[in-house]
Amino acid sequence: MFLSQSDILSEPVPMGLNEFFSHPKSDVGAPTEDLIFIRRSLEPGTGHDFHLHTDREEFLYVLSGTIEQWVGSEKKICTAGDVIYVGHGKVHGSFNVGDDTAQILAIFNNKYAKAELSTDVSQQEPWVSLRCGGA
Repeated sequence: MFLSQSDILSEPVPMGLNEFFSHPKSDVGAPTEDLIFIRRSLEPGTGHDFHLHTDREEFLYVLSGTIEQWVGSEKKICTAGDVIYVGHGKVHGSFNVGDDTAQILAIFNNKYAKAELSTDVSQQEPWVSLRCGGA
């Protein structure tokens, strides 16, 4: 199966754009049995603030840009080619600390989990205080 741009669900979000190649609540994109596949664009100075996925594991692959990636209270600056694994229920956040739009691929299992795709915890401690200056 091949996907064209018209097969991809584009969803503008405050940080940039989510492009779903397979979606948990739609037949748009590839008819995967258990995977969610998203290309996420993060504009400079924005990020996907601290959140978790209750019933899903996630791989993040940095396509371009400079990402300040948090997994729990551990931070690393990631660039193109870096891979991040996030276990289910683990709080994490991705922040574009570069001057250009950054892109990452997010790949999840458990496509049909009952829980929402993402649970925001950015206003809870310790996450609200973790980043000095915030994004």
